[in-house]
Amino acid sequence: MIPETMKAIVVTEPRKAEVKELHTPVPAAGEVLVRVEKALICTWEQRIFSGGDVALPFVPGHEISGTVAAIGEGTFANVKVGDKVVVKTFDSCGQCEQCYRGHDNECTGNAKKRFYDGIPGTGGFAQYLAIGSERVYALPDKEADLSVAAFAEPLACCLGSLDQGEVDFGEDVVIVGGGIMGQLHNVLCKKRGARTILVEPDPARREMAKKMGADVVVDPTQCDPIQTILELTGGRGAHVCFYTVNVLSLAQDYLECLAKRGRMVYYGSFHPSGPIQIDPNKIHYSEKRITGSYSPTARHFWTASRLLGYHLIDVEPFITERYAMEDCQTAFERASSPETYRVLIDLSGD
Repeated sequence: MIPETMKAIVVTEPRKAEVKELHTPVPAAGEVLVRVEKALICTWEQRIFSGGDVALPFVPGHEISGTVAAIGEGTFANVKVGDKVVVKTFDSCGQCEQCYRGHDNECTGNAKKRFYDGIPGTGGFAQYLAIGSERVYALPDKEADLSVAAFAEPLACCLGSLDQGEVDFGEDVVIVGGGIMGQLHNVLCKKRGARTILVEPDPARREMAKKMGADVVVDPTQCDPIQTILELTGGRGAHVCFYTVNVLSLAQDYLECLAKRGRMVYYGSFHPSGPIQIDPNKIHYSEKRITGSYSPTARHFWTASRLLGYHLIDVEPFITERYAMEDCQTAFERASSPETYRVLIDLSGD
């Protein structure tokens, strides 16, 4: 039986998260009600917690997994009550040019907003979430681990990034940064048959990258990383570089580590942002490509649900700490620590 009220984690003011009792949403036609069980704290939620990006109060959360609790009357859905699912919480309109062309991550239309007793939010940190059936993806294994499945959204983001980089078998791929996104890039690039070179100053993160299959790890505090990459690639340079760190001052430098026709993917956003200098002649003569990667498409999300649902990749080592909803304040504080990859919140309790 679905309760009339539910618990939800609300960021009420900068650096304060608390559990509130809110009304359980009722799924409308075309919607599925998901009982959210596991949620991860992303960098975006960390910025919200610190008082940035959105007006407070706010119900955050978008890296989630759970089970289908109900299906709205008149809804066509490929899931049924009780199915284990992952959810693409960021909405898109489905009717703009970008959506029609399959680039729903770059939607330019008006997406539906969600509110919980008047409080706006993505809603992943609420125990129940009503959302369009097309955004709910059934996991192929009924015994799937929902804690692991919660990685579907960040994994889907990285799948989009790999498509932008066009990673191929046997290529040399540089990954700048050994945080969670750099680590996921490494895992995926190894699945694509690439040789990975991960650049990271923190020894624990370098060790994790090696454990997860990185071919070479580079400590940029002990060498010139660009020169080291050139030496490792016989002077040619890397075929692809994924820049995953929020360090604007180095964003330009790593263009020099690319081979002719190399691809640079600026994966993460910069806070604060700013310009970098590019010599157009160097791009012209080398045919290097510079692009970014932002948010996942529906196709990437579906692929992520399969990779996790079929246990084709291992992401469990990236769950650093686990907390109950009642400990959300501590969970948010720990998520901001460089010691953690992903902090998980269990919403399945009563």
